Amino acid sequence: MAHQTWKRRSFLRTAGLAGLAPLFPLHAAAGGSGWSESFARALEKNPMLLGWRSVRADRLRCEARIEGRLPAELQGIFYRNGPAVYQRFGVRYRHWFEGDGMVQACRFDGRGVSHHARVLETPKLVRETSAQRRLFSGFATSAGGGAGPRRPDDLNVANTSVLDHHGELLALWEGGSASVLDRETLAWQGFKVWGESLDGLPFTAHPKVESDGTLWAFGYSFAPVPALLLYHIAPDGTVRRAHRIDVGAPGMVHDFVVTARHLVIVIPPLVFAPAAGDEVLLDALSWQPALGSRVLVVDKDDFDTRRWYQLPAGFGFHHGNGWEDDSGVIRFDHCVATDASLVTDRMRAIMRGELGEATPERYARFTLRPNGSAEVEATGEEAEFPRIAPSVAGRRNRYVYTLGAASVESTGWHLRRVVKRDLDAGSVEAFDYGPGVIPEEHVFVPKQAPRSEDDGWLIGPYLDYVRELSGIAIFDARHVADGPMARAWLDYPLPIALHGHFSPA
Repeated sequence: MAHQTWKRRSFLRTAGLAGLAPLFPLHAAAGGSGWSESFARALEKNPMLLGWRSVRADRLRCEARIEGRLPAELQGIFYRNGPAVYQRFGVRYRHWFEGDGMVQACRFDGRGVSHHARVLETPKLVRETSAQRRLFSGFATSAGGGAGPRRPDDLNVANTSVLDHHGELLALWEGGSASVLDRETLAWQGFKVWGESLDGLPFTAHPKVESDGTLWAFGYSFAPVPALLLYHIAPDGTVRRAHRIDVGAPGMVHDFVVTARHLVIVIPPLVFAPAAGDEVLLDALSWQPALGSRVLVVDKDDFDTRRWYQLPAGFGFHHGNGWEDDSGVIRFDHCVATDASLVTDRMRAIMRGELGEATPERYARFTLRPNGSAEVEATGEEAEFPRIAPSVAGRRNRYVYTLGAASVESTGWHLRRVVKRDLDAGSVEAFDYGPGVIPEEHVFVPKQAPRSEDDGWLIGPYLDYVRELSGIAIFDARHVADGPMARAWLDYPLPIALHGHFSPA
């Protein structure tokens, strides 16, 4: 390894099993009791909850029924990943993020779409199947005692995102290792080891890949020493650098920004502060707005060169893009709420069949100046799952695509619009899926020879919970308001997933 600035043993000694030690469990109270019945009763009354019902089979295959006309040029595989198994051995998990992962492969050949999905047989899932019980406590569900795991990957559900890099297909879960998958069968094969002494350390669900294949990533730990682990990975998959940064008060970090010269990481004040009576990690996370949000800016060429910014308290999961001008001013976007109730309350409540309320995330643009000042321009528009054209990642972009909220008078799922923002013109266009549909993250796929930044397609899965079927919509990204040019209907409904990636043929 060219430049590794720490030893695995010393990192684990200070990082507390990469931040998952607090899960081993703080108390041994039984979890999940009664939640299965509560969810089943709620689902009978509210079909919107279909997206959080456990998938009915470990493997699924079908040829999609095409409505409209598929672009002949759109060829490749659209991968998706997300939680899909929410109940095992009579116990329902207590948080959306805990579901065991299912990876999907949607193959586009210019004429049709075939769909293949598979629940990942991780070591965690296999061991529990053999024991016929939940073995370890998770993010929000206590296993009711028993021995703690030996390492974070004993809890790895591989359920958050997908990375296709240097010939390897990886399922990602930010609490531990990436998982290597068989490209044809989607079978789980093993945990990815990026290099000597990196075995089992946390790896983000949102790595950033530059046009030449260079990959940037991070991992984070909560205890006993709050820390970030930064990765610089070459196009051939070898690690050039891995570096640990102590960060003080730890915050839950899901995504980050890569510009031409810097890595930008927003650390919200959702901090690890365990107290007597806490049973699981979620109970030990405390919203402390007085701390504000901190922004760490790290030089890509020298991880020891970095600076900090202070912002008002906010919590968000995802960024669209970031870039910097010749004077060193950094600009990036973020879908951010004024508190963390989305993760601490709503994503827990939905597992027992309650949609609940949470402070919405809104699209905002941030400016960081070399003199240490920072500005926030909030639009007031609810937004989530921002995506851009890959060609402009780290450079100034004109367009960003998100999901957005329907009008306040509308019924049904609230984040049901696909939105295209023109940042130069300050304009927005959108398509509303209408009542009865839950759209998911829409991914931009460029044409082979694009003539403009938006010359491509948006591909987005959705759940029609009235018809009890899932589908994939294909938009002309230049004309989002016109609606899908084609839809690929599957033969079954699928749980709501999280993130996707398109690999061109």
